[in-house]
Amino acid sequence: MRRIKAALRMCVVGSLVLLCFAQGRAQGSVGSVEGEPLFLIWDEQGKYGFMDATGRVRIKPQYDGALPFTEGLAAVSSKGLWGFIDTTGRTVVPLTYRGVSPFSDGVADVTVTAASAPYPCGYIDHSGRYVIKPQNKFTCTDFKEGFAVVGVYDEQIGESLDGYINKSGELAIGGGYSRADNFSEGLARVNDFNETYFINREGETAINLKGYAGTDTLSDEYEPSGSFSEGLAEVGITVFSSYGYSRFGFVDKRGKVVFKLPERMRAEGAFHDGRALVLLTKTEKVKVDLGDEVISQEVEVALYGYINSTGALSIPARFSEGEDFSDGVAVVRSGQPRPAFPRDLDGSAAADAFADRSGDWLCINRAGAVVIKKCGEPLSSDELTDKFPMFGEGFGKGFVGGLFFHKTRVGNKDLYAYMDKSGQQLWLQPHGPNVRPPRWWRENF
Repeated sequence: MRRIKAALRMCVVGSLVLLCFAQGRAQGSVGSVEGEPLFLIWDEQGKYGFMDATGRVRIKPQYDGALPFTEGLAAVSSKGLWGFIDTTGRTVVPLTYRGVSPFSDGVADVTVTAASAPYPCGYIDHSGRYVIKPQNKFTCTDFKEGFAVVGVYDEQIGESLDGYINKSGELAIGGGYSRADNFSEGLARVNDFNETYFINREGETAINLKGYAGTDTLSDEYEPSGSFSEGLAEVGITVFSSYGYSRFGFVDKRGKVVFKLPERMRAEGAFHDGRALVLLTKTEKVKVDLGDEVISQEVEVALYGYINSTGALSIPARFSEGEDFSDGVAVVRSGQPRPAFPRDLDGSAAADAFADRSGDWLCINRAGAVVIKKCGEPLSSDELTDKFPMFGEGFGKGFVGGLFFHKTRVGNKDLYAYMDKSGQQLWLQPHGPNVRPPRWWRENF
């Protein structure tokens, strides 16, 4: 997370131009006009503005760069400097910063200009007043539930270790973790080089699953493998003498593993809207064309489904791809089973056996019923990281705020678009011979 954030700040310094969603589950309340969410768009000149959920332009495209609306404010840039506007387009925080992040937990981290790198970062409130003045003692990341994960350089080991600062800028928890996640539902997952566990807001160990299955050397080993969402957190289970997680389960806030998934079922996401994505694997024989002969080869294949909070498979595993639920809807793909471990087949003849197995993208509800027969294609994780690194949770993967930002095919081009829950396309990326792409894309892609 720290590396991603650092890379993002480098992008901001380089006059970052991003398309970001105007609302995200992970980023709190959103900018809106009369209660309606706003969504970022761009025009033929690569300038950014905002539209509402009906596709009506509310803030005319005029900015070189922009970040999502969160907590009623959006970061925008002009001539390489950043500030914040409100939902009417009025400048609330002047465009004076070298780089910024969206507001989270009442504050936004900002980077100021200095004689040389590293450039100092601090935090401002909605009025632009400094809550934590710019400094170089630690990195700046988003606040969640009153704390922000920061990297503090340890001279003894020669690298930065994670800890948590409060809004006074004090190192309130740790400072020696090899990994620390954001707080979620009052708990945070950390690793101290020896084991992974959850801490509470006082920095005390709240849940440690070491020894959960016994202390015998043959006992299975349990450890948290995800953060809490809707009262449950993913657990990875390592069986004696195996490498990596062999099984998965979910733990509650009391530290009790409430259910374990079957051996051939793998957890693929946290709980959202009462559903969690899982992958069900099986062995399938496929015909492999070697050129001079056709052979039969056994391959581990998989289909996606969804479990409920009891661990029951509430939506059968029948999809070749799937995304988390968001806004009561999940984006899935029909088609035959695909390789459970596709990288293992890269470059092999067996990979060709799965080339024509892809189906159509659909949207389903929590009961598993199809609600949109022709849904857009979600963005890949790499695409989100490269082109849209500061997005709300769910952006590009499903519906958020009533719209789905997706890819659609127009002629021989893949273009970005917004779709509503009726399946209607409300906005399509400008395209044509005279269209200027956003500056960030021009400089990096």
